[in-house]
Order: sequence, then structure tokens, then C-alpha cells
Amino acid sequence: MPLQSSIELLSNSGQAQLKLAKIWQERGQIDRAIAGYHKAIELRKHLVLPYIELGKLLLAKGDLSEAFSTSNQAININPNYSEVHKNLVNSLLAQNKKDQLLDYYKLTRKDEYKININSADILCFVVVRNESLRLPYFLAYYREKGIRKFFIIDNNSTDETANYLLKQPDVYLWQSEDSYQRSNFGTAWIEVLLRIYEINNWCLIVDADEIFYYPDCEQKTIIDLCQQLDHQQKKAFKTILLDMYSDKPIRDTYYEKGQNFLDACPYFDRKFYHKTCQENEDPYNPYHNQKAYFGGMRQRVFGEKGEYYLSKVPLIKYNPEVIIGGGQHWTNFESQEIANDSGCLLHFKYFHSFGNYVREEVVRKQHCGGAMQYQEYAKEMDKNEELILYNPKYSVKLENSQQLVNLGVMEVEIN
Repeated sequence: MPLQSSIELLSNSGQAQLKLAKIWQERGQIDRAIAGYHKAIELRKHLVLPYIELGKLLLAKGDLSEAFSTSNQAININPNYSEVHKNLVNSLLAQNKKDQLLDYYKLTRKDEYKININSADILCFVVVRNESLRLPYFLAYYREKGIRKFFIIDNNSTDETANYLLKQPDVYLWQSEDSYQRSNFGTAWIEVLLRIYEINNWCLIVDADEIFYYPDCEQKTIIDLCQQLDHQQKKAFKTILLDMYSDKPIRDTYYEKGQNFLDACPYFDRKFYHKTCQENEDPYNPYHNQKAYFGGMRQRVFGEKGEYYLSKVPLIKYNPEVIIGGGQHWTNFESQEIANDSGCLLHFKYFHSFGNYVREEVVRKQHCGGAMQYQEYAKEMDKNEELILYNPKYSVKLENSQQLVNLGVMEVEIN
């Protein structure tokens, strides 16, 4: 269609201006595209996509100050777009403003260890808040699997989390007093560290209540897995988030610090999801490069309103072009760069402390959708103080990784 005809079909709306700007951009008319994105923003100030595209063009032109300003405006409108944070990080690093970048995200280094990163290191990145109960076993598990360096961001913990981590010789610790929600649920903080330290390694990005499980993990370390992925020329490894629970009421599921998480919560739902979306149907993944899973135990117990997104990509070979989705639910790697094998993240959320945690998070509203999922947890727990997640119709005890392969939770490519 001729460009003039395209223009005539477009109405004077923000969405129309966005489409028109993209047409100019595709035709190499960069200045007209920039003007178009500005017009789209003027018409629809709360539409984030034109800010993203405008930021990219400004970066390409070398207009770094305006790229920063544009990205900052977008973050103030809606901070839960990974590409907005990517643009802001790029705008400051291109000016060699590392300190300003750390200040922007209120990141302060707390330990005094020298950071030495070798090309063979597998690095673990974690954002924590009040996780002193889980951290001893969490660190022990990943050390056993070959992780030697942990990059941890503590977000306003009020327990012993920070003091404990400062005593760990393999932990590099930062603190941020900024909003977890404003940092795209911690993802932006991780992005900042990845870029400042020029990391091009395999990186495992997990929460303190997540245990990375993969085929034959009883015998293979994460180092072995990454070597296998390198041999296959893969750049990312996908997983299912698998909720683990006990056969007791949640409030009676007592967990002792340092104990194997599985000792307290060995059960999961054999029906581990309720629905799937094919690559081009996932409403949350802008890159449409992997099948998505939703539901699971939480939908069975707490209802479908929580929209429980189970797909995660915790293991990636990072480079500056990688975009990390909020919550690590997706990646921008091409489909052929994502491993055919898959694993799971055993999700240990439901210890005796869960009720107090839920009540606090409902008030803080720092999680997705104003803590929508936590509101659903609270409703169900308020109705039944003796709530049990175990159900003999659905629940099965975890035995080993092969069991999860047999049940289809994890996948192994047949050669």
C-alpha cells in the first residue's frame, strides 16, 4: 500500500500515530519517525510503547540525555516493561555514568569482597526480602550444584537476611530501598549488575523459594548442564514453576532453618497446569518464542482469578542484547536458541510463615497487579484457617527428576 494511502487510513489517535511512526521507521525516515512517536505520546501520554520505540531511536542517534529522559518518563508511567529499563540502562552506560545508574535504582554495595568473574563461572542472581529462614538451605543446594558466586540484592529486609549474607564468602551483596514494583519486580536491579560488571556468562536467576531442578540433576551439576547447552549451541533453558506443599495445614507446615525444603513440602500436583498457549498466543510474552503454561495447584486451590503464569526461563547465557522479562517468565532469545530439554523450579512458598507473609504483601502491594495473587491467597485463608493444599486426587510425592520427566513436567529431547 502506498505510504500516502496508509496515512489517509489513520485517524488522529495515539495508536494511529504509533503505527504511522513505525511506518516511517521501517522506511528509514528516522526524524519523521521520532516526530511521530512524540506525537503519539502527546496524544496518549499513558501509552508506553511509543516511549520504548522512541528511546531506541534516540539511543541509535546518540541523543543520550533525551533517551534517558524518555525512558524515565515511561518508568514513571508503568515500570513493568523490561525494554524501558533496558533503554534507560543503555542511555547511562553509553555516557559511562555507572554511579548515576546505581543511584537511580538506589543500589548500594554492602560487602567488601573483590569481584572476580571468570568466563567459566555460573553466576546466580537473587532478589530477596526477609528470607533468613530459607537462605541457608538455598545457598547450600546451589553450592552443591556448582554455583560459586551469588549476586544478591536485598530489598529492605527487616530480619537477619542482610547480616547472614554478609558472612557468606561467596555472596556479593547489594541493598536497594527502592520499590520492588518500580524495578520491574527486581529484574531491573539484576539488569544493572549484569551490565555494570559486563557479564557474558551463564546466569541463573531465581527467587529464594525456588530450587532449580532439571533432568538427571541428581548426577549432573548446573555446570554440566551449561556445558551441555554450550555444546548444543543453546542460550536459554526453560522451566515450569511447580508448587510444592505438605499434607498438613499450611500454618502447621513447620520448616526449620537449614532443613531440605523437600522434608517439609514433598508434594506437588500431577496435573501441573490448567491451560497452555502456543508461541503466538501468549498475551504476556512479546516475543512469542515459547509455549506458555498457566494454572496448577494455585488455580485448583485459590481459583483462576490469580492468573498463575508457570513458564519461566531462569537459566540464560547473558549478553547486553538479552531482555529479561519481569519474573523471568520469558526471554527474547530466538526459539532455536532455547533448549529443547526443559526443567522445573520447585516452588517452596507454603511454609508455616506463609499466612503472615501474605497479609504483609497485600498491604505493601509490591507484587504484580497490586498483589492480586496475594489477595486471592488471603481470601481463601481467611475462609479456612486450616487450609490444606494436599488432595489425594491430585497430589503426588516427589521421588526424583525421572519421575518429573515421566509425568511430563520436564522434557528430554529424544536423539
